[in-house]
Amino acid sequence: MFVHLISDEARLSLISAGEHLRLAWTAVKAGELYPTAHFTTLRGALLASAQAVYILGPDEPGVRRERGLTVIVEAYKRLRQFHLECLNMPDLSDDDRRKTHEQMVWLDGRRATAIKAGGQPRGPNISDDVIPYAANFVFVGEPDKQNSVMLLWRQMSGDAHALTWSMTLRATLGPTQKGEPLTAGTAAGSLEAIAEPFVASFRLLKRGWSLFDQRCEASEGR
Repeated sequence: MFVHLISDEARLSLISAGEHLRLAWTAVKAGELYPTAHFTTLRGALLASAQAVYILGPDEPGVRRERGLTVIVEAYKRLRQFHLECLNMPDLSDDDRRKTHEQMVWLDGRRATAIKAGGQPRGPNISDDVIPYAANFVFVGEPDKQNSVMLLWRQMSGDAHALTWSMTLRATLGPTQKGEPLTAGTAAGSLEAIAEPFVASFRLLKRGWSLFDQRCEASEGR
C-alpha cells in the first residue's frame, strides 16, 4: 500500500506558487524591476499553480489520484538524482556513503510503489499536458488568454534557461549602424511586461485554492 496524500502534493504546489508571486510583488514594491529575473520567478509561479490545477481539476477521483501520483513519481526521481550526485562529494565518509545508498534504495522502492498505485513512470509532461490543461481549465471560454498562457510559458522558459531570445522580445531595438550586421537593443524591467504573467499566475493560483477547498469539503462529506 502506498501512503502519500495527493492533497499534500497539491497544497505544496499552491504554497510554492504563492511564494513566487509574493517575491515578484516584493520587488515591485521596492521599485526594482528586472528584465529577466522577474520572469524566472513568475515562471515558477505559473508552473506551480498550473500543476495544482492539473491535479485538482478533474471531477473523477481516479484521474486526480493518477495525476497526483505521477507528480510524486517525478519528485522521487529527482530526489534520487540529487542523492546520486551527493556520492561524488570527495569528503564523503563511508558511513555517509552507506546512508546515501540506503536512501536511494528507499527512493527506488517508493517510486516503484507509486507507479504500481497508478502513477505514470515518465512523470508529468509540463509543456504538453500540465500547462495546456490548466490554461484551458481556468480560462475556459477565453481562447486569447489560453494562448497567452502557453506563449508566456514558452517565453519565460527562455529566461529560466538563461537564453537571450525571450529578453529580446521585450527589448527596444535601436537604429542600425552602418557597417554593423546587428543592431543594439535595450531591455529594462517594466510593470506592463510583468503584469501579464503575474495576473495569469494569480488567476491560476486563485482557482487552485478554490479547487483545493472544494475537493477537501467533498472528501469530508463522504
